[in-house]
Amino acid sequence: MIGWFGDGNYCVGNLDLKPEVANTVGGTVSWQARSGRPWTIKVTPYLTYISNYIDVDTLATTVYGESTFAQLRFANHDARIYGVDGAGSVRLWDSVKFGQGKFSGVLGYLRGERLDQGTGLHQMMPLNASLRLQETYKQFTAAMQFQAVDRKSDVDPQRFEQQTPGYVLLGAQVGYRWGRLTFDAGCDNLLNRAYELPLGGVNFDDFMASGWMSQIKPLTGRGRSVYLGVSLRY
Repeated sequence: MIGWFGDGNYCVGNLDLKPEVANTVGGTVSWQARSGRPWTIKVTPYLTYISNYIDVDTLATTVYGESTFAQLRFANHDARIYGVDGAGSVRLWDSVKFGQGKFSGVLGYLRGERLDQGTGLHQMMPLNASLRLQETYKQFTAAMQFQAVDRKSDVDPQRFEQQTPGYVLLGAQVGYRWGRLTFDAGCDNLLNRAYELPLGGVNFDDFMASGWMSQIKPLTGRGRSVYLGVSLRY
């Protein structure tokens, strides 16, 4: 028995597991304009059917205080995963006096379903988007970035997977290129927002420290983080 997924549940093996076989259909649609103010947009929808997806079956459940955990066994079940990825960018300005300004963004949506039960698959990222405003002037670059993640509500009930609220984070970066050297500095989660990671599992250490009687909670993300870097091209 092993704690495989970082969620406090325990799994046992299955020697009769069959290999997964996945078939995917998808495509990309792209629009762009090269004259005037150049811009581009790409959208990629996809659908994957997975035969013998390696999931779990529940053997037993255990209650500790306000939380419930499962003893699981790996098992094959058919599943479906579908979603869409999007990306776009537009040049806002380009001049000798003000340099180049660019706005870009990416978006991702993903949904997974176990077909025999119609329930969500484990560790599926909710709707998320990232927006970036960047200025480049000679050897200097600066950028502001916004990351938005939707509430995670499509969870795996067999693993008692935790739901997480949505959040928005702000980051900033600056850089300077000097010959072959590039100096970078930045700050993630600039406003020091508290948030919970949709794919981070649970905070099992705090749960154990509380005497196994509290409600287990998702793992929290990093607070305000500052970094410095130097890179050399050769």
